[in-house]
This record gives sequence, C-alpha cells and structure tokens, in this order.
Amino acid sequence: MMSAPDPAVPPTEIVRGAVERILASSNFRASERHRRFLRYIVDETLAGRADRIKGYSVGVAVFDREESFDSQLDPIVRIGASQLRRSLDYYYVAGGKDDEIRITIPRGSYVPVFTTKDTTSQPADTPPASSPGQALDGAVQITAPAGSTPEVHYPSRRPGPIHLWLGVFGAALLAAILVPGFLWRMGALPSLTAQTETARQHGPAVVVTLLQEGDAEAMRLHLGPGLTREIIAALTHYRELQVFGTDTSLTATGENHAEALAQRLSAEYVLSGTVSTTPDRIRLLVSLIDGRTGRHLWSHPFESPFVPARIVDTRAEIAQRVVDTLARPYGVIYEDKIAGLTTRAPERFSSYECLLLFYAYWRRTGSSIGPSTRDCLERAIVEDPDYADAWAALALVYADIVRFGVQTDPLPFDPLERALELAQRAVTLSPDTPLGYQALHLVFWLRRDVEQSFAAARAGLAQAPNNPELLADLGGRLCLRGQFAEGLPLLTESFSRNPGQSTFYRLGFFVAYYMDRQYQAALNEALKIDLPDNRFTQIARATAYAELGRNDEATAAIKLLLKIDPGYGEYVVADLQARNVAPEIIRALVEGLRKAGLAIPKAGT
Repeated sequence: MMSAPDPAVPPTEIVRGAVERILASSNFRASERHRRFLRYIVDETLAGRADRIKGYSVGVAVFDREESFDSQLDPIVRIGASQLRRSLDYYYVAGGKDDEIRITIPRGSYVPVFTTKDTTSQPADTPPASSPGQALDGAVQITAPAGSTPEVHYPSRRPGPIHLWLGVFGAALLAAILVPGFLWRMGALPSLTAQTETARQHGPAVVVTLLQEGDAEAMRLHLGPGLTREIIAALTHYRELQVFGTDTSLTATGENHAEALAQRLSAEYVLSGTVSTTPDRIRLLVSLIDGRTGRHLWSHPFESPFVPARIVDTRAEIAQRVVDTLARPYGVIYEDKIAGLTTRAPERFSSYECLLLFYAYWRRTGSSIGPSTRDCLERAIVEDPDYADAWAALALVYADIVRFGVQTDPLPFDPLERALELAQRAVTLSPDTPLGYQALHLVFWLRRDVEQSFAAARAGLAQAPNNPELLADLGGRLCLRGQFAEGLPLLTESFSRNPGQSTFYRLGFFVAYYMDRQYQAALNEALKIDLPDNRFTQIARATAYAELGRNDEATAAIKLLLKIDPGYGEYVVADLQARNVAPEIIRALVEGLRKAGLAIPKAGT
C-alpha cells in the first residue's frame, strides 16, 4: 500500500520543476545513470516512499544490479551518490544559486532533502568567526564578522562587493562562462604558430603510439585502438601537457622507432605499449621514452579483471591509472622534468617550469624555496597571462605566507587578499581545472569561512572527481572538523591515487586515530609526516607519545615544538581555533600537550 505523501515535502509541481531545471542545465555535469539516480530518489520521495530508498533498491532500480545485489559488498551506490552530490554542489554554485528549491542528499542517506532558497546551513560546530587567534605560524591574524560571509572588494574592472550564496566564488564562475565567448567573438586568436609556441611554454608534448595487440582475443576486441583513444582522452585533462590527437596516434604505426616518431612530431615524450589478455585478466605493459634522446624512462604493467560485459569500463579504468601515474603532480613526467631544473636559475624557467617549481615547494610546504617560487610565478602570470594554473599556484604560495609565516621580506599588501584575487582569476580563466578550486578552498579556509571553503573543494571535485590534491585537501580538513566518516575515505583515495603527495596530508589520519584513542596507530601516522620543522608534526608526535606513556620521547617532541615557536603554549588554543579545528579535537590535543609537558595557561582552554 502506498504511503501518504510527506507533508514536509514542498508541492510536487515545484519540486518536479526544480528537477527539470537541474537536468536541463549545462552546469549539471552528471552521467545519464546519475540523472536516473536523481529522478528515482525524487520520484520515490514525492510518492511517499522515502522509507524505501535504500542502497539495495537504488542498486536494482538505477544501476541494474541483480536481485542478489549486496550493497555492503558492492559500493556502486555509495560511489554514485557521492558523485551525484558533487554534481549538485557544482550546479548550485555555477548556475542554480537562485533556484527556489534546493535539492540535497545528506551524507549517510539516499533520501533527498528539499529546502527553500532562504534556508541557512551554518555548521553547528564552527568556531565563532570572531574567535581570537593567529593564522598558521602566527604570520597574519584572520577575523571576520560573526555569522556572515567576509566582504570582498573586487578590482576596479569588476562590480563592488557581491553577496551571493557563494559570494565571490559564484561570481568568478559566472565570469568564467562569459569571458571565453567574448574573446572568441573578438577574434582574439593567435596564429597556429603562436599557439604552438605558447603551448610549449605550458609543458611537454606527448604522443601516444597505437598500442599493439598481443593475442587474438585482444585483436578481436580492438583493445589496442580502444585503449589508445582512452589514454589520449585522459591525458588531455592535464592541460599543462600538449597531447597529440587520436588521428596522429592511429596513423603512427609505420614508425620503426619511438625516437623517429618523436623527432618527426617534435614530441618530448612517446608512450607505447602492448595489450594482451588471459581468460580472466587484461594486461597492458606501457613504456615512456624520451623523444629527444631515445632513453627509456619508465615501464610498468597495468592489469584488470577481464569481464566482457564491462570491457568499456575496464578500458577507461586502465587508461586512467596509466595517465595518473604519468601525468599527475609528482608522477613520472614530473620527476623527469624536475630533475632537469636543478642546474638552472629560476629566472630562466618557462611558465610550465615555474609550475614544476611550485609543486616541488608544495610537497614540502613552508620550505625555503617559497620566495623563489613566488617570484617565478609572478613573472609567469605577466609573460603568460592566460595560464590559469600559474595564477592558482601563486594564490597558494601567498596563502602559505598566512598559513606558515614563511615570508622573509615585507609585502606592501595583505597576502590573503592577494591570494583571493589570484584564485578568482584562475577559476575565471579555467573553470573546469582543479588547481583554482584548490586555491579557493584554502583561501576561504584561512578566512574562517568553512562553508564556502568546502563548497569550493566540492565544486572542484565535480569537475575532477579523481584529483588527488583536492581529495586530500578536503578530506584532511573534514577530519580537522571531526567529520571523519566523509573525510577519511577521501584521504585514503587520494593516497591510493598519488602516493608521492605531501606527507602533511597524513595529519588527517593522525587526528582520526587520536580521537578514537588508537594512540599507536596515531603515532604511526605522525611519524610518517616528513616535515620536522612544522609545528603540527611535533604536536602530533608529542601528544601520541604522551598518551602511550613514552614520556622521554614526548618531552623531546615538545622541545622541538618550542624550538620552532618558543611561546606556542601561550596561544595554542587560539592557534587551533584559527585553523578551524573542531572544539572537541582542540580539547583532546590540549590535554595531550599538557601530558607531554607543554605549559598551557588554564584560561586558554
């Protein structure tokens, strides 16, 4: 028997209209399956059957799983719900901010919630925005009016302060939508030669040869051309690379040597390989060759279960793993390129090489190469003003001045305001690449605007769901807020996709274990953080040692902490509040620091 409609649900026609606007919008970037997901949960709720929306019912009705489907063993519904949430987040940032009805899917549930436009959603445990405190490492104090969005003054070419659901973030995205078309109508396009030369400044050229098929089954399934296309498509998401198109790759079979192909195309790297099958596996062995010297740089096998019904998905999964290993920050191409910069002065770096220098700095945030990285990027945005990643990277460097107090020379401006302007510009230039959103995420975090910070990260993940840095940033900061159920899976995924990223991200794992009183596991994570001059490294180690009764080691960690900041005990609580750490986590860390021997005034708690 059908249940009575929920009286808390707005009128059916209003909700259905909201759904249709979402589905018709180009800002709702979701697959057909996820669109079905949205329709299904809304239809069931409007029909009064919200209590029946479970992982099993969604798996069968939306994802076409068999009746034997077990949602505990197969995570497809959880993954789909996460992706759908991100698509909705992006829609409401980019185009749906004025919708009368807002549709959300709370974590831990698949039942949609319908709220009116004026509904507010301030996190209950957000520290008061006016709480006293210093920015990270005490360089800049960050305050904002309690309960309000910080006011932002745009440059003269923009309107004055704008207060939208996401303030400047939404405005930047709208500008991003309008600007490209305007430039196109102006005909402001350089010649092909000029485009090519500019592109070379952004990074190396890569050509993928037609992958060879090692057996009859691979040939029957056309795995070689299929995987070649998938790898090229995935590589194009890394915009700093110049990737030759599919037509070039599929006609490159006449070359006897990768070096000859590279010379003909002026390509810096050539990717080649062979795909083969067994009764239950698909195996791709790929190699990367230096196109200038013919030197073999890297080779690796990638395997996946062979399920004929999933061959298209399998190809995409293998291709993404190959490309992430090659092209991500700290991947194979990065390591090869950064090694060549050690003998040259940053003043002679190209824009792309300045970005490589930034990633070297970012791996060890707060390191001594911060000023040279800043100067290199400042030059890059002048010489290459459309290079969005350079603007975003420079925003992150200025944010770090606030975060870690690493600036050695005085600045004639507020570095956090400068970081905000740079991050906005990055998103305007390239609204579908993640580094700009990562910069906005950090800047809003430092401005004590937790809600907008998380919204920026989720909007970035809607564009690049597998981006390791955004996954790690959002996951780590969710953990600092005590939201471990959402944060830990993101952190875990980030390290699985990019094991070489900064060990500072392991702080989120430490906090989760520490709050669960798993002190040995917490210590193990603290010891993996390879940043001994960072205060949080010593805080993590000191507190874990103290809780384990290892007093001598706890004392040693406190001595290192006080060497970094002799007066830290006087304002530890204010410092943690300024970093948006949840109150219960602050209390636990202060207790651990006292056990370790740090003198903290009672009034500070």
